[in-house]
Amino acid sequence: MLHFPYHSYNYILQFFNQAAIDPHVAEIKVAFYRMASDSLIGNALISAAKNGKKVTVFIELKARFDEENNLIWAEKMQKEGIRIIYSIPGLKVHAKVALVKKKTDDGSNKIYCFFGTGNLNEKTASIYCDHGLLTCHTKMGQELDELFKYLYRRKQPKPFKHLLVSQFNIVEEFNKLIQREVNHVKNGKEGRIIIKLNNIEERGMIDKLYEASRAGVKVEMIVRSICCLIPGIEDMSENITVRRIVGRYLEHARVFWFNNAGKDELFMGSADWMKRNLKSRIEVTFPVYDQEVKQEVKEILNLQLQDNTKAVMLDENLKNVRIEPSKGEKLYNAQVDTYAMVKKWEQIS
Repeated sequence: MLHFPYHSYNYILQFFNQAAIDPHVAEIKVAFYRMASDSLIGNALISAAKNGKKVTVFIELKARFDEENNLIWAEKMQKEGIRIIYSIPGLKVHAKVALVKKKTDDGSNKIYCFFGTGNLNEKTASIYCDHGLLTCHTKMGQELDELFKYLYRRKQPKPFKHLLVSQFNIVEEFNKLIQREVNHVKNGKEGRIIIKLNNIEERGMIDKLYEASRAGVKVEMIVRSICCLIPGIEDMSENITVRRIVGRYLEHARVFWFNNAGKDELFMGSADWMKRNLKSRIEVTFPVYDQEVKQEVKEILNLQLQDNTKAVMLDENLKNVRIEPSKGEKLYNAQVDTYAMVKKWEQIS
């Protein structure tokens, strides 16, 4: 797991560059939403095509403000032999995913995946706080391959059991995860949910969180921008808190942490809880299974929930209320402290 901008984006560039030159790599698939104007990833894919790899790129032409740049890159890559799949009419593809197939000694394919909360864009990665997962998880890789086949051929994929994908299972699965916390409370156990988003306005998801709050589930939210959920209302949202963090970098990640009575589950992805993201786009939210990686993300979230220098709380009138630390209280700055923590992890490893 890479945490940007605290980790260098060179790791992702290396992933694509190695795929381009590895003689055992047979195929590369990528979905772009916003490409950098001088995209090093785009150049790596062109090199891969020249080296005889089968490269397929889905490129979104409805990415606001980046339509022209994406089109320029699509035409450039197509001229170099890359198969380009353009936007689906009436449906944006906002997923940030890539897949590499490599031949093993026994002749089978091993799938290497990238799942991100932010764009495959080395420029924005230097100023946006995002996360990227590199994994060879077999089932996740197979499901991502199925999703690419849907994008390319409009072939209905098999039911997703690991990935949460808009248009298919994302709303249903999020509702189940929230309901599970409600059920835990009804059975005398703790119910707790931590959600980090850019925006929340989808009525159904808001109502489900209100239901969870009324049942006694503790819901802690970090919402950077649009928030149509009202926290702190008696008999409706009294168990919900909402905070914002505005610092040097743009908080851009979407993270979902469900306590599950101590057997917690963690998901990350590209989808905000807006009607357009959940119902009118292709978004991918992915599980985090590795316990060490999961712990890293949880520690970052806990730092953000402790921030008392850059964070503000939303009150019942959706007004920003500055957090006033008490005298002698330790000060937390989530972005500065996250940098120090990631640096410590790197020194230990």
